[in-house]
Amino acid sequence: MSHKLMYLKVKDLDLDPENPRLPDYVERDSDSMLEFLAKSSSIEELMSAISENDFFPAESLIAVPNGKSRYTVVEGNRRLTALRLLSGSTYEDISPRIVELQKTAKFKPKEVPVSVFPKRSDVLNYLGNRHIAGVKAWGSLAKARYIRQLFDQTDGKDSFANRCKTVAKVIGSRRDFIAKAMKAFRVYKIAEDNDFFSIKGLDEQAVKFSLISTAIDYEGVQDFIYGSPDVLQEGGEQTDRDPDPKRVQEFFTWLFVKDKNSRTRIGESRNLNKLSKIMLDAEALDGFRKGATIDQAYILTTGVEEDFDALCTQIQRDLREANSLVADVVSSEYRIDLAASIFKQARQLNSALQD
Repeated sequence: MSHKLMYLKVKDLDLDPENPRLPDYVERDSDSMLEFLAKSSSIEELMSAISENDFFPAESLIAVPNGKSRYTVVEGNRRLTALRLLSGSTYEDISPRIVELQKTAKFKPKEVPVSVFPKRSDVLNYLGNRHIAGVKAWGSLAKARYIRQLFDQTDGKDSFANRCKTVAKVIGSRRDFIAKAMKAFRVYKIAEDNDFFSIKGLDEQAVKFSLISTAIDYEGVQDFIYGSPDVLQEGGEQTDRDPDPKRVQEFFTWLFVKDKNSRTRIGESRNLNKLSKIMLDAEALDGFRKGATIDQAYILTTGVEEDFDALCTQIQRDLREANSLVADVVSSEYRIDLAASIFKQARQLNSALQD
């Protein structure tokens, strides 16, 4: 993976239209990308650091040629944005702080060190080690976009599991992490490609990708989104078949659309387990679709019985432990009343089960 370290003019460097941190709604022209990065990435702090201390030469930008005497910066887009703004670039509603820095900067670098690689694929491995497994981690959606770029470069004739394994080796990650990111991103992409189903208030900012990534691990969620379990092969991992858009729409509505009390249908993320069980039970799912709360629908599933058994088993363990300690405990009115209350609750539970 040979590269050349060159000093290039800032005006000859372009922002990367394939930057995983750019949302799809941002136009890929130079001005739009500059404005988004300036407004979304605390650019004033970076501009201030460069204007006071100059560009740090030990951390060169990383770029690839994109035409005669021009280069696309694949790593370092925030720094390039700061450099261009210090050089006088502007946009609508530019902040007064940026204007002030443009006027008062001690340093306004015109040339900066750039490590130039022959092609983009030569840089992707480095980005993975830096931003997926490394110290400068991206957000979960940016990671997923980048993983998709790497995945698309693997052998399309190979199995999904093997392609995930290849990507994992490249960036020093785990195959299950790559598979999970791919599954979640495909679900997200269905919503994004359908303009988030024109649901009011739902966009990339409102969608928590990490919640999708967590949810997709549940069996019921996978079966629901893909329509039937037979599309899940290779040890339970997704094949190249796309999710069902209508079910993705329902799924997004339940996860992200808020009522007048700012609550979603699932409430807290810990209720994903309940949602999964509901999705596996036709009666419970029908009730949930008709407006039952997640707790009301969950009662209709076998999951509530599993919870009951687990709770009773845990209580039994705790009571055995308490009995092993009682000989060393001084009796008191409070402890006698507490034991009596436990005994009463146990009798009521037994009577209810007998009835």
